[in-house]
Amino acid sequence: MQDSPEWHPAARVGFRFVFSYLVLYILPFPVGGVPYTDALAAPYTRLWDALVPWVGRRVLGIDYEIGTVFNGSGDRTYDYVQVFCFLVLAAAATLVWSLLDRRRKSYTRLYQWLRVYVRLYLGTVMIGYGASKVINTQFFRPPLDRLFQTYGDSSPMGLLWTFMGSSEPYTVFTGAAEMLGGVLLFARRTAALGALVCVGVLVNVVMLNFSYDVPVKQFSSHLLAMAVFLAAPEFRRLANVFILNRTAEPAVIRPLFERARLNRAALVLRMLFLAAVVGTSLFQSYTLRRPISQHSPLYGVWEVEEFVSDGAGVESVESSMTFSPPWTPDRMSEDAKFALGF
Repeated sequence: MQDSPEWHPAARVGFRFVFSYLVLYILPFPVGGVPYTDALAAPYTRLWDALVPWVGRRVLGIDYEIGTVFNGSGDRTYDYVQVFCFLVLAAAATLVWSLLDRRRKSYTRLYQWLRVYVRLYLGTVMIGYGASKVINTQFFRPPLDRLFQTYGDSSPMGLLWTFMGSSEPYTVFTGAAEMLGGVLLFARRTAALGALVCVGVLVNVVMLNFSYDVPVKQFSSHLLAMAVFLAAPEFRRLANVFILNRTAEPAVIRPLFERARLNRAALVLRMLFLAAVVGTSLFQSYTLRRPISQHSPLYGVWEVEEFVSDGAGVESVESSMTFSPPWTPDRMSEDAKFALGF
């Protein structure tokens, strides 16, 4: 099939760069992005674990060790050096691609496939983060030692976690919005609506991450950029309806394949993949939720009258004691909380 209409030269170069960068950033998805496939992505991860510290030391002149062990934070030096590598590799790929493919006038089909790849990746991520709120394993109810902590001793991120954890219905609501946007992205007819839902949700997420110093700023900003990328073709139609008071023509939805049988097979695979992502994400949250909801028999606030250790009384004790289960968020570092989601 011949691509048409002809694209402006700047648009062709821009597409080559965006395509190269997004593919580099998203890989090795779906391997590693789907629950229980981390082991399959290990060789790819080891490649970057060797390359990123070398680039940081030899190219960027970073004079301290760049850790490769994931500690829950998405804003490590490692992550920013890796993004630098993506930018350089995407620029190099764009240059080579432009030299070797000068005669092609447009990339309509390739653009369509890129949108499919970004849709599935963003949808999977949004469903995973949403599931950790719908079955709440992210923003726990504030434990007793947090409630006894003075306001001034709380970190910005700690305040956010206390605020969100104080209302489980609101946490479930935000998770449902994330899951809704993710699910809508899996179908072409609802992808535009899903992208707009994700833009609205992720704008708030990015602002929270920057405003409360949550160490997932770079990753959430990329997710927002992907949502904008998917929603961008609808901006003119939305402007016609909401701003210019004009008629908006229906969007043209082209099939992925020319053969109907292949399109039906793609539909079945997409629905199976969606069911697997939703099911495994909710199941993982459920299995994490069970031990979190349990408490030690000593959990509570105690007025201490006498404290005996090894048969001897202890004179210097606090007037009150609190006992919280060992798996509360306060037992984790602030950075490690990122591993549970936005």
